[in-house]
Amino acid sequence: MATMDLFLMSPPGRAWALRGRSNFRSREAPPVDARQARREWLALARDIEARGGTVVALPSPSELLTGMPYAAECGQVVARPGAAPLFVLPRMMSAHRQTEREHWAPLAHSLGMEVVDPGVGIWEAHGDVATFDGVTLLFWGGRTTLDGLDAAARYFPGEVLRIQVREPAFHGNMAVLPLPAVDRLMVCPDVMTPQSHALLRERFGEHRLLLVTEAEIRRYATNGLPVGRDVLAPSVVPDSVRERLEALGLRVVSHPMRELCEKGGGSSRCLVSRAEVDAATLHIPAAFRLSAIARDIDADG
Repeated sequence: MATMDLFLMSPPGRAWALRGRSNFRSREAPPVDARQARREWLALARDIEARGGTVVALPSPSELLTGMPYAAECGQVVARPGAAPLFVLPRMMSAHRQTEREHWAPLAHSLGMEVVDPGVGIWEAHGDVATFDGVTLLFWGGRTTLDGLDAAARYFPGEVLRIQVREPAFHGNMAVLPLPAVDRLMVCPDVMTPQSHALLRERFGEHRLLLVTEAEIRRYATNGLPVGRDVLAPSVVPDSVRERLEALGLRVVSHPMRELCEKGGGSSRCLVSRAEVDAATLHIPAAFRLSAIARDIDADG
């Protein structure tokens, strides 16, 4: 089986702006520069493909859907042996993002996926999903609700751990970062319940947990995007975290993200919904390949 490292993404539009302002960065942020945000997005997407990833990009069909670039919440791809992947739709908390799924579902269909809807509660999809050592981690307590998590959990095969987080970790991907290339799980105990931290220690072993503080995750310590032994990270990640990652043998690749991260509040990991799938089960229309989207962004100069 040929495995594809799939990244669903959505470029900011030419009129991209901050609407919901629902996280600790965006609430007080000044207006964004949409053209610069598009350049930041494209630099990340190209770095992903340069490392063997496959980017499938869906441009926003409306200037009102300004949350679409944060594609971790577009849905969750779940691979199935010998069958087309599932695409589990999100159920978003913020009103301005609730119709995004109406555009991601047709894309998933066009790729050959089977689309399913949890149908209950709030569930913010890949933003609240991680995998480590064959275990699926499902998060709730930031925006995802427990009933939403439970409704989505039935679509995930194998072992599942439920982890409760709190603000400023509005998603689980702010609390935990799997680093499979070095067999470590970066964890911020400050933003999860003691019971959830204990669950991670017991399941994976304390020696495999790389602990960071709330102050460090406010600078996106847990929000870099590992691709192989590289971590595509926003330039605001603290030097202390970079040094710890590099000491493990990882290479931190810095991405300036003044618009998407420092103002918008979402980093490289927030900009993708990622899954490993059987390449033979997917068909990617040319219009959604990165090469087509890149031409449009490059044309802006």
